[in-house]
Amino acid sequence: MGKDRFDFSEIDAALPAAERMQEKDRLTDALENNYKAVGILGDRMEKLESRLSEVLPGLDETISSLRGASKITIGEEARRTLEQEGEAVCRKMAESINRESARLLERLSMRDRMVISATAFWCMIEVIVSLLAAFACICMANAEFIHSLMLWKVLGYSAGFLVLCIVLTVFTYHKLKR
Repeated sequence: MGKDRFDFSEIDAALPAAERMQEKDRLTDALENNYKAVGILGDRMEKLESRLSEVLPGLDETISSLRGASKITIGEEARRTLEQEGEAVCRKMAESINRESARLLERLSMRDRMVISATAFWCMIEVIVSLLAAFACICMANAEFIHSLMLWKVLGYSAGFLVLCIVLTVFTYHKLKR
């Protein structure tokens, strides 16, 4: 029964060799195709080289004739005329810029602004600070339920703070005026 069996180990050993042979055949075919393609490219390059060698002398002549034809000569009278025209264009642009800048400066003039005195400015600051102080005091008073003693304290602190702000404002105004 042991001799009736087929030994697969020989096939397993032969498989890598067969795969290598197939790979060599594929590489050989690819190299042959590449060789043929390189031969075709070489032939085409020779044709291109021969065509270019025929065309280049004519191209050199054409370029030199274009170079000669493209030179511009300007007489003294034409040069003076061009300079005068350039100066006129520059003057027009400068005048236009000056007009536009004058118009913009007029729009930004002091007439369009509202000027307040330093006293009015500091009074506005004082009002804002006193309103903030009153708001803070009211918030603190609401922390506890409203009691009449608490309300009198809030009113007293707000009035005291307002008087302090007025004194500081007058003092700052007089120091800045000197």
